[in-house]
Amino acid sequence: MMLHQDGSRFAWLEGQPELDLIVTMDDATSEIYSAFLVEEEGTASTFHALLEVFTTHGLPSSLYTDRGSHYFLTRTPESRWTKGD
Repeated sequence: MMLHQDGSRFAWLEGQPELDLIVTMDDATSEIYSAFLVEEEGTASTFHALLEVFTTHGLPSSLYTDRGSHYFLTRTPESRWTKGD
């Protein structure tokens, strides 16, 4: 499995507010292993999806995502570096 995970914000349900669709799929085969709607994409939705996939299909060979702030800490020149970071 080459897992890819991403979220897409859209008004998926007529008459409802925008929600994030979280999809975790095998990029090698395009098979979708997890897909659900949440109010906001974040760490909890990421772990929820990965738990679904890992318990059903086992551990993947790789996992990749976009550079969303819930996946990565991106330092900027303006940010402060402290010892141990």
